[in-house]
Amino acid sequence: MWDFTSPRKVIFGEDALEYLAEESFNNAFIVTDPTMKKLHLIKVEEQLKKSNTKITVFDEIPGEPTLQVVQKGAKILAEIQPDVIIALGGGSVMDAAKGMWPMWASPEDGLDAIEGLHFAEKLDIRKKTNCILINIPTTSGTGSEATWAAVLTDESKTVDRKASMGNRELVADLIILDPILIKTLPAHLIAGTGLDALCHAIDGYLTTYRNDISDALVRHAFKLCWENLPIAFEQAKNSEIDLELREKLQIAATIAGWGFSNSQIILSHSLAHSAGSVFKIPHSDCIGPMCWYSLMYNKDTEPQRIADLARLAGLEGASDEELSVKLINAYRKFLIKLEFPLSLKDMGVTREQYETNRESLIDFALNDSGNLSNPRPVDYEDIEKIFEYVFEGKEIDF
Repeated sequence: MWDFTSPRKVIFGEDALEYLAEESFNNAFIVTDPTMKKLHLIKVEEQLKKSNTKITVFDEIPGEPTLQVVQKGAKILAEIQPDVIIALGGGSVMDAAKGMWPMWASPEDGLDAIEGLHFAEKLDIRKKTNCILINIPTTSGTGSEATWAAVLTDESKTVDRKASMGNRELVADLIILDPILIKTLPAHLIAGTGLDALCHAIDGYLTTYRNDISDALVRHAFKLCWENLPIAFEQAKNSEIDLELREKLQIAATIAGWGFSNSQIILSHSLAHSAGSVFKIPHSDCIGPMCWYSLMYNKDTEPQRIADLARLAGLEGASDEELSVKLINAYRKFLIKLEFPLSLKDMGVTREQYETNRESLIDFALNDSGNLSNPRPVDYEDIEKIFEYVFEGKEIDF
């Protein structure tokens, strides 16, 4: 039996933000970060004020959201008792909002309300809080607006660790995709967030938890990203803006998130979560290269599926095996075109830093949920060897 969880409603296209004025909320809690507060908060506030909604803004979300800042936000939620939480920002902001909500619903549990949260656990958060969640993404990558999972950093440890949490009740009631919010994205963010969406599509298609509905979403997301991301990147470098094209990337990010959240992630995310935590590399800078290594590692286990992606990318070959190799090579060129490094060394990690943190790196990756659904089994020796290849930028040959 399958359980495919979806947002209740998605509003998209130009002027989508105007939908907020039609909802008539009483008390809104807006979760955002300092940059989005300066760039886009006023657009959301203008719509809410049309229905005289009381507004409280929490703008303290860092680039990598932490359990500690989530705990702070949950305390404010308990004080003001809003009827809507609005997450305005990238994946960090939306993940933080998802963490605050169940912690507010079960204040007696503290951090235990979200640490180790299981997807099937009954939370009753809407009933307990009389509140809904609206996600308004300002990047085109994480897909967090459509997922029921979040990744939060625990700063209480000697080495920061990213903790994954998820529950189907955390899926948004409403997603608003307004291309005006991504109009000014710089080239490097278009590339990084777009690669994140592309990797979600790839992971969602290769995972052992895939299903026919998730396949439909991630296949189209892959095609949209593959065809449009390099163009959008080059346009941004030249200060050109094609809003219709950027809207396609915005939709791709959402449907990729929609798909993979109902099918799971694989090795690429295990590697990226680990390296990002240990070496303080933003996820959008890390996930693209790690997906290349994941494709190489899984090539002989899932040649037909990787070949399917190759065909979507417009590649031709006489066999699935040939097409798999062609896609992996094309993906490498894709990364280079988007000006991404292929190794940890090129990301600025020194050999000394790598050796000092090697055990944490392996341990974090090995215990990441992505390995559970990776098509090729992963053990300690594999992770150890993979990371050595990742550090040096070597093509996986085992």
